[in-house]
Formats: sequence, C-alpha cells, structure tokens
Amino acid sequence: MEEKVAKFRQLYAATRDAILAGPLSKQQLSAFTSQLNELKQIPLSGLTKKLGQAYLDLVSENLTYATHQLFFVLNLNHDHSTIPLPISPEQLQVWKKTNAAEYTLFTRNPFLYNGLSLDETAAAALL
Repeated sequence: MEEKVAKFRQLYAATRDAILAGPLSKQQLSAFTSQLNELKQIPLSGLTKKLGQAYLDLVSENLTYATHQLFFVLNLNHDHSTIPLPISPEQLQVWKKTNAAEYTLFTRNPFLYNGLSLDETAAAALL
C-alpha cells in the first residue's frame, strides 16, 4: 500500500509546496495537471483507494485555486465523509509570525479531524 500511495502523497506535497512559494505559473499548473491525470489512471482498491482518492481530491482543489495561493487540507468527518478546507496565505503568515504550532502542522499534514491536524496513519484509521 505504501508504495502506491507514495506517488499520490508526493504530488500533493509538490503542489502544496509550490503554492506556498507563490502562485503557480501556467507551466507548473500544466505539469501538475498532467501528473494528476496520470495518477487517476492507477487502479487502487480498499484503503489504498480511499487514501489515494483523498490525495487526488486535495491536488484537484490545490490546482483549482492555485492563483489565489490557497492550498487545502482534508477535513475528515465522524460519518467518514470528507470536506476540503482552504488554508490562506494570510492565515499562514499569522501562524508563522506568532510561532503557532498550526503553521508546522498544516504545512506538513494534509488531514484534519475535529480541528486537529492529522498525519496519514491517523487519517487512514478514520477513512
């Protein structure tokens, strides 16, 4: 499972990191969209499919709102549904200036549950 999900995770991290550096260029957007379309073709099942789809959803949201320099984390709900939530550059700057733990957590972990940042292992348990 780890190997298959790694490609999805890496694309999410690449889009997030690029957005953190600045609005995506047309070339970056095109390259990321091509990579996203390639990943959509990979057959997955079970928990791997759920995690892969979560990352695909996040990458799609990142690319949709890239010009606003928003990146997304995925809120996991009690009923196992998910909602992508945007993180704005302004919020990141506030967290960075105040040395808030949220800055590190939300720029490292793509998942959220009950307002808490989660890593992939915890997210997999909730999915």
